[in-house]
Amino acid sequence: MEIISEFVFCEIDRRGGRKRRLNCIQELQLLEVLCDYFAYSGNSNDAVRNTVFMSLFPPTHTERSRLLTKLVSMAISTKNIPVLTATGIWMQQLGCTSKFSLDLAQGLVKDYFVLIPKAVSGLQDLPQLAPQFTANFLTAVAEMYGVVEKRQIFSPPPETLLEVITQWVSDNPTLCLAALLVNLHLSLPLGGIPMAAITPFAGLFKWCVLAPLHYASPSGGTPGNNSDIPTSDQKSSESPLYSHLHLALLESLLECYSPSPGLHHTVTPARENMVLAQHLAAIAEPISRWLKEFSKTEDEVARSRGETALHLALDRLAQVIQVALVTHCVYGNIQELLSQLELLPENRLLRIVIKTHRS
Repeated sequence: MEIISEFVFCEIDRRGGRKRRLNCIQELQLLEVLCDYFAYSGNSNDAVRNTVFMSLFPPTHTERSRLLTKLVSMAISTKNIPVLTATGIWMQQLGCTSKFSLDLAQGLVKDYFVLIPKAVSGLQDLPQLAPQFTANFLTAVAEMYGVVEKRQIFSPPPETLLEVITQWVSDNPTLCLAALLVNLHLSLPLGGIPMAAITPFAGLFKWCVLAPLHYASPSGGTPGNNSDIPTSDQKSSESPLYSHLHLALLESLLECYSPSPGLHHTVTPARENMVLAQHLAAIAEPISRWLKEFSKTEDEVARSRGETALHLALDRLAQVIQVALVTHCVYGNIQELLSQLELLPENRLLRIVIKTHRS
């Protein structure tokens, strides 16, 4: 670690003293060297490559996160699969919803969807090139926009990001499962403990369920004032992309449900732990919070619009719960999930789903 600090990142001198930060040209040269190293060592032992990567960017060196974002951004543009693969494993080991992964995701969103939106055209084949990285990136991004200030229930992602994610999931039905299907034991150093994968299903479903409520709010759909998270332009109605994404996610869940002869169906063992019941139950809380604020609205037009949005949101949530339970993709305390759903406003489809699975 001292060798890396002194000779790779030039952070310290021979005596351990702090050195001046690399200038822009030196940073670019370092990133090029790192990209070339991982590209040319692509056929080497996966465990060795990933050990080197995690040694270069350990969570104890948070100041290197800026360079990591630039490295991964460069790897995406040059289609450097070894770097992207190692990054996917790094995110999973540290946690896709950890601060380190969220910082990386935020930096990539700014590079590809905010600063240079035209760059998204080069992202179409990312799921095929690095499925595990793409899936873990989706999990981080879903978390990034799903957690906002208490007075808001949802912070819409940039339209270009929503469009790309919808296309990824639609064209690659098994993409959200990618992190579950990788055997990390073969990719970690001897004795390494693989961390459990978290799929992006719950986070992305949360977007689709809460979007109608956000745009029907009395504030006119104004995003929360979180300056660190870029948001889409203010709109008065929900983008149709949320409906398309919702359908694509449901179809992805059905991908794990394989009909077999007779009345029995099979579920791939690695896919049985796809969605945590607690994560689905968490979608109910912002709905209740929205309803509490909405009940104060006196304008008849706004109330009518809000009731339509609420009906759509609850219908979508009911569809999610039904498909997830029927395909046996949910793990955890399912009865507690159903109890949380029972606290939501009356909705015919949701009540049918709850009653069916209670029995």
